[in-house]
Amino acid sequence: MTIRSTCVLAAAAILFAACGGAANAPTPTDTATTAPTATAAATSGATATAAGTWTIGSDTKATISVREQLVGVNLPSDAVLTAKGATGTFAINSDGTFSGDSKITIDVTTLASDQRDRDNFVKMDTLQTRQFPTATFVPMKVTGLTLPLASGEELKFTLAGKMTIHGKTKDVTFDVVAKRSGGTLTATATANPTWKFEDFGMSAPSVPFRVVSVNDEIRLVVDIVATGSAS
Repeated sequence: MTIRSTCVLAAAAILFAACGGAANAPTPTDTATTAPTATAAATSGATATAAGTWTIGSDTKATISVREQLVGVNLPSDAVLTAKGATGTFAINSDGTFSGDSKITIDVTTLASDQRDRDNFVKMDTLQTRQFPTATFVPMKVTGLTLPLASGEELKFTLAGKMTIHGKTKDVTFDVVAKRSGGTLTATATANPTWKFEDFGMSAPSVPFRVVSVNDEIRLVVDIVATGSAS
């Protein structure tokens, strides 16, 4: 088992972040505790419709990567882990905030990579899934997103919310690129800034004689697929 397991840790967190798919604004320089304001004007030249309530689809996935240096390998490489199966709903208000019941939940016990031993180590030792089997993301605010959501054009914005992993909650932000096609919303949300293991009360995985070092930086990208009203 290699330290590539570290990816899993991040993956859990990431999954939930994915939930908020929708927006693009200036890249935040620090974790946002308060999100900015969203634009309320409709996009010209595109068909605009009400935001409505969106349901996270099973095709949603979160990909986490961590830079590691393995014993006997000259160059560092990325350990990558993907999680699927997010559930939840969200609704964006006209001012860019979210309805109070918006939340995405992920079963972190489903995390998997190409190495079962690595997966087990990350779940049992790092994420401690027996005690913390799920991770959640509560979207709070979008900035730079024109509402109501337009159909047929690329949408870019920033999403801020609260991520809970390993029993610890942290304010996080994502850079989002999304597109709405009728009743389907697809988005790619990238955590910015990146996270550290200690942000969620965890320690970077350590495997003596197998891993020389692991960068304390978790990079998370969530690919979101959600369904809602087509009109």
